[in-house]
Amino acid sequence: MKISYLTRKHQHGVGLTEALVAVALSSIVILGSAFSMGKMLTSQEQMNLQYIVKNELLFLLQNASVQQKEQWCNKEVIPSITLPKEQNPTEIQVTCETIDITINQTSNSSNNKTITEIQPIKFEITSPLLGGQLTVGESLK
Repeated sequence: MKISYLTRKHQHGVGLTEALVAVALSSIVILGSAFSMGKMLTSQEQMNLQYIVKNELLFLLQNASVQQKEQWCNKEVIPSITLPKEQNPTEIQVTCETIDITINQTSNSSNNKTITEIQPIKFEITSPLLGGQLTVGESLK
């Protein structure tokens, strides 16, 4: 009498191979999700830092006196802030532009005038912590 086995000879180890493939695929999926989670957390941290710095720059712009703004525009004083996670203050680039506005009267050209107007101050700060350049304020072009 011959004993018959439940598995055939050519199928030895197939279950082990399938288990190894399943473990490899699951590890790839887990590593991919961990990588994307890390990228999302880095992006969120950068956004939070940008929000904090933007609020500080807006506070400086809104609460500055006329004299302070003139000193910034004349480059007599360079404003700076200390970014979170940094020890040294970072200088703020101040842009103060003027625009010439011409008023023409077609009926009487002797009343034509050109007025020079100072535009609102613009702050720019560049840092790798912020993901590049952050601008607060704007100017017309």
